[in-house]
Amino acid sequence: MMELVLTWSPVAVTVVFAIVALWCLRAEKRARQRLENKLQAMETVLKSARQRHDSLAKQFNELRAGSMGMGQKLADLSASVDELLEKHVELEMQDSESRLYSRASKMVDLGADVDELMQECDLPKAEAELLLNLRKRQAANQQR
Repeated sequence: MMELVLTWSPVAVTVVFAIVALWCLRAEKRARQRLENKLQAMETVLKSARQRHDSLAKQFNELRAGSMGMGQKLADLSASVDELLEKHVELEMQDSESRLYSRASKMVDLGADVDELMQECDLPKAEAELLLNLRKRQAANQQR
């Protein structure tokens, strides 16, 4: 019996070793497949991240170029507004008297008399009467 055990023991050890080796190879193959799948997933994520980065970089460059253009436009508009304000101030200074006459004319249209025109518009009596008479004549001519 011992002889039988000694004869077959190297064969049994070899078979066991072969089974263990096959099991290890299979486990290693599964582990390698999992790692390859993870690598592919990571490459996909990396590719997506690079595409997103490129897209965001392009958008950033477009926004930067647009903001520089907008900055120039804002500077131009600011200069235009300043110029218009200066002209407005000049017109206000030049046109203060005509505004009084425009206001007085509107008051006449609304039925104001000479005393109201003198008091509200700081007009001399002769100018208030003249304005009142002119507006009455215009109204009479329009009715004909």
